[in-house]
Amino acid sequence: MNWKNPDSYGFATVIAVIIHLLVAGLFLIEWPDSHSQRLESTPQHMMANVVQEENKAVKERQRKAEQAKKRKQRDAKRRAEKERQRKLTAKRKQEKARQEKLKQQKLAKQKAEAEKKRKAEAKRAAEQKIAQQKAAAEQAEQERLKQQELERQQAEQQLLEELAQEQAEAELREQQAAAERAERAAVMTSEFTGLIRQQVQSQWRYPPAVDASMEVELRLSLVPTGEVIQVQIIKSSGNQALDRSVEQAVKKASPLPVPDDIAVFEQNFRHFTMKFRPENASW
Repeated sequence: MNWKNPDSYGFATVIAVIIHLLVAGLFLIEWPDSHSQRLESTPQHMMANVVQEENKAVKERQRKAEQAKKRKQRDAKRRAEKERQRKLTAKRKQEKARQEKLKQQKLAKQKAEAEKKRKAEAKRAAEQKIAQQKAAAEQAEQERLKQQELERQQAEQQLLEELAQEQAEAELREQQAAAERAERAAVMTSEFTGLIRQQVQSQWRYPPAVDASMEVELRLSLVPTGEVIQVQIIKSSGNQALDRSVEQAVKKASPLPVPDDIAVFEQNFRHFTMKFRPENASW
């Protein structure tokens, strides 16, 4: 019996029993002064019969409610099973349809591949026939071209011999000219290197505590006008003051003397390195 649920039959039954007991208790008590007679007490066997009949009614209602609940559960279970069977049947139909579709697709694919193979074989046969005809025509053409080539080679050989002789003479003249240009460039490079060194030396002021064994190596970048656009110390003398003095001397000496021959400038004076020593240091 559910004592916490006010809607249950058990709770109503208990309330009914309590009310009957209270009513029966009132009959046992004397009536107020306005009544001249006393009510007789309710017999105990009548109260027990009332309670017993009410308990039977409650149990009958509970039994019917339980049966109704079980019927609902069975009905729900049957419906769920029926729905499961319906879904299973639908799933089987879908799977069968899918398998049939795959089968049809496989057959269609096999048919397409067979047709493709047949066409490919027919195409290969036609191509082979065309290739044979083409090979025969090419062979005849090759024979004709071979004869023409032989005649051309003979004429070309004669021409090559003449060209080779002319080329040898031209190469000899070019070698002689290149040697003259290289000699001229070397002389020019040496001359302008000396002029650059003299111009830098004229602007160089040695700092104290240096000697002639110290050496600074610089990398210079010039433009064709002789302007110095970059000075970089690539090897220090070990004396920062001496390094800076050489760098400042180069900048003061700018623009430096450079050759007018642009080829010599690009090759030897666009970017070049120079070493400086304070050879005239007196301390």
